[in-house]
Amino acid sequence: MSILVRILGIAGLITGVIPFQFKRHKHIVLCKGLSTVFFATQYFVLGGYFRVPGAYTGAWMDLVSSTRNYLFYKFVEKKWSTLPVILFFCLLLVTITAFSWGGWFSLLPLIAKLLSTVSYGMKNERLLRLITFPSCILWVIYNCIVGSYEAAVGDGLSFLSIMIAIYKFDIRKPKTAKQ
Repeated sequence: MSILVRILGIAGLITGVIPFQFKRHKHIVLCKGLSTVFFATQYFVLGGYFRVPGAYTGAWMDLVSSTRNYLFYKFVEKKWSTLPVILFFCLLLVTITAFSWGGWFSLLPLIAKLLSTVSYGMKNERLLRLITFPSCILWVIYNCIVGSYEAAVGDGLSFLSIMIAIYKFDIRKPKTAKQ
């Protein structure tokens, strides 16, 4: 089971770092959605098999986030307002935290997911990156507490990936072709 936990963490790490190097909203949210499935499964194993307190909060948060990300992708693609999805998932995340409470550190994934729910619901990729930025720090702390070290490394790398993407897409001026 320890090997399974580590494999799931590595798969989540890889699929969690890559998305911020994409420019388009669709690729960012779909790839992050896949990452959350791997991490949700890892947290369920940590909570069930290894009896890690608070791991279920992260598991349910990530499982719900994979559905949330898919809905955001569809809503943005159809040019529908994502506000109803944002509100629904924010309420759902608060409810999940209340039912899966493992201690004060259950607030870390809640705050992180509330931030990412707002950010992924935006079509503006620049705002998505900026608002997602602090959630990485919260996840690193939570993952260290529950023993999901691959996820902690992954979120640390996501933090760096977001910084690179902010520079690459939002700060650096694109070179124009000479005519």
